[in-house]
Amino acid sequence: MKKVIYSLLTFTFIAITACDNSDDINKVASDTTKKVKSGKEAIDKKTIKEFVDRIPSPMIISSIIKDSGIDYDQTLLNSVDNESKYVIEFKQALNLGVFSTDLGYANIYEKSQDAINLLVGVKDMADNLKIGQYFEFEKIKQLSKSKDKLDELLQLTEENLININNKLYEQDRSDLTVLIITGGWVEVMYLATQVVQKKANKDLEQMIAEQKIVLDQIVQLLDYYASQSKMRDLHDELVDLQKSFEKIKFTKSEGETKQEEKENTVVVQQGGSEQAEISKETLNEITTKIAAIRNKIVS
Repeated sequence: MKKVIYSLLTFTFIAITACDNSDDINKVASDTTKKVKSGKEAIDKKTIKEFVDRIPSPMIISSIIKDSGIDYDQTLLNSVDNESKYVIEFKQALNLGVFSTDLGYANIYEKSQDAINLLVGVKDMADNLKIGQYFEFEKIKQLSKSKDKLDELLQLTEENLININNKLYEQDRSDLTVLIITGGWVEVMYLATQVVQKKANKDLEQMIAEQKIVLDQIVQLLDYYASQSKMRDLHDELVDLQKSFEKIKFTKSEGETKQEEKENTVVVQQGGSEQAEISKETLNEITTKIAAIRNKIVS
C-alpha cells in the first residue's frame, strides 16, 4: 500500500529516523502556539500536523501483524459497549482515537462486521464531541465493506481529518486533537506490544523501539495542557513510560539492512539509518505500562 494516511483509521507514516531533532521540535512548538480564550495555549495547525506525521500508521502496523501470520484477535479491540462510559470530552476524544485505530486493524484483516461496529463507536464519539458532521459516515461504511476500496477509503478519511483538525483549532479546542492523537497512539502501541508478546516479530519490535521519539513528542504536546488535571495525569503517566524507553539503545549505522538475534535481545540494523536494541526485559516493561495506560483510557 503506497499511500497510508491516518484520519478515522490511520496516521501518515513518516520515517522516525528522519525527524529526530528534539531541539527543532521544541522550537517549532514554542514558536507556533497561541493563547486561547480560556488562557491555555493552543498549538497551531502546522505544528499539530508535524507531530501527527510522526505517529506510526495503524494500517502499517496491522499489515506487519497480518503478514507475520498472526491471527486476527478481536479480544484486543475496545468494545463499543464501553462507549456509554465516556461521558466527558476527555474520554470521548481519547476513545475516538482508540476506536479509529481498532477500525484500521479490523479493516486490514477484512473483518467487515467488526469494522462497521467500530465505526458506530467512532460516530458516537465524534457526535458527542460535536464534530460528527465532518465525517462522511455512510460513505465510509460502504467503503469499509469492500477490500478493493481501501485507497478510496483512506483518501476520504484523510480529508475528514483535515476538516476536523481545522474546525477544532478554529474553535479553540486543539486539546481535543491532541487527545485523539494520544488515544490512537496508545492503542497502536497496545496492539503491537500485545501481539509481540504472543509471537516475536522483528519488524514490530523495531517499530516499538522507534516510538521513543514519538512518545517524547506526544509528551510535549500534552505539556501545553498540563494545567488541566486529567491532561496532567495522562502526561505524567507517559513521562513514566519514557523512563522505560530510555533503556533502549540507539546507534547510527551504515550499510545493508541486517537482522540478528542476540541472547535475550532483538537487534535490527537498517542501512543508512540507525540500530535499535531493546532487551526482552525492557519490552516486557513497556508492554505492562502501555496496557495499564490503555486500560485507564478505555475503562
